[in-house]
Amino acid sequence: MLSDRRARILEVVVREYVDSATPVGSGTIVRKYGLKASPATIRSEMVRLEEEGYLTQPHTSAGRIPSDMGYRHYVESLMEEEELPDEFKRTIRHQFYQVGPALDAWAQLAAAILARSVENLALVTAPHSVRARLHRLELVKAGDVLALLVVVLQEGHLREETLALDRSRSQEELTQTAQRLSSLFTGLSAADVQQQIVELSPFEDEVTRAVVRVLETEDASSYEPAYLDGLRNVLSQPEFSQPQTMLEFLDVLDEHSLPRLIPFHWAVPGRVTTIIGAENPQDAMRQCSLVVARYGRTGGVTGALGVLGPTRLPYRRATSMVRYMGSLLGELVNLYYS
Repeated sequence: MLSDRRARILEVVVREYVDSATPVGSGTIVRKYGLKASPATIRSEMVRLEEEGYLTQPHTSAGRIPSDMGYRHYVESLMEEEELPDEFKRTIRHQFYQVGPALDAWAQLAAAILARSVENLALVTAPHSVRARLHRLELVKAGDVLALLVVVLQEGHLREETLALDRSRSQEELTQTAQRLSSLFTGLSAADVQQQIVELSPFEDEVTRAVVRVLETEDASSYEPAYLDGLRNVLSQPEFSQPQTMLEFLDVLDEHSLPRLIPFHWAVPGRVTTIIGAENPQDAMRQCSLVVARYGRTGGVTGALGVLGPTRLPYRRATSMVRYMGSLLGELVNLYYS
């Protein structure tokens, strides 16, 4: 446990370093924050914090900066979330209600608002069923022995797959098959469809297996794609000023792998989860911190959102914004998709 004075010093160092990106010295702490101790006493306490792993000193003559452990203690024990003004929240709410029940538009708008508010990179996935469920399917003749399978999911997404037919079939026959299978499987997940005991013709069985493939693929990509906004924000941070560091981060984005690197599955609905530096499971992310949350209905339609930046992330603002945006998106999901 930290003494009250060392806890206060750690809090000041985190807040000052987040704002300035400059190592914090004892003189700055005394001058700006009025701690009732001499610079020599503050220096001594900062040495103790460094020895205990909460601070690090990048250069011998420099001040100190928080370590991952220091940020973790700050987030869990010292930080008070920023209070968002009511007018600010009303403005955001109005923007979403103007959009209406448009899932992808929600995610895109949420990413833009988060990126602008936190001045780092924001990622938001559209609401998605934990298990993709069929709303209806259609079969469209696409050639003599080709048909286009259109799978409409319950949350409104369309997925398509081209089927090679065993023989030429009329559009009327394809439509009848689609209508029968839709009536049998509407509202079911891939596992549910496979468990149904229904007598099917060979062609119906082939189409059913294709539908299951589509649903399983959707399940496997439940947090992709994510809408990204604010890349310029994060690349303008001093931590990314070195060309090699910037290129490595851009490589992650170019591979479209960033959503897969974000451990959204760690987030618990209704809670905000903070992942700091080396706590990230992926090497490519260990110079970064994340504030993430899931929203929606447990076991139903759900999505995820988060803010990504260097470990010098404005945690107070990020936590407040992610919490509020998650709550608002969850409210919209319950309103339109309950």
